[in-house]
Amino acid sequence: MNPVIVILGIVVTLALAGLAVHFLLTWMNRKGWVWYRNPTRPPPTSLGLIEEIYQPSVEHVIEHGIEDETVADQNESGEGDRGISGP
Repeated sequence: MNPVIVILGIVVTLALAGLAVHFLLTWMNRKGWVWYRNPTRPPPTSLGLIEEIYQPSVEHVIEHGIEDETVADQNESGEGDRGISGP
């Protein structure tokens, strides 16, 4: 075989593979799975463990709110009344 045709075939194959990777990354970018060709990234919504270390009050407020809702639900349903005997 002619070496020019082989080299041309390799170049075309690499170009098609690169184009396929580009389309795959663009699709993944639209899904939000990867950052590809975006000028800036949006700020993260949560820092996870770092936020928990530096702002533990946020977690305590959430836990306290959940506890208050549970107590209020028990009071409304009568589950929290221990001293009252039934008929």
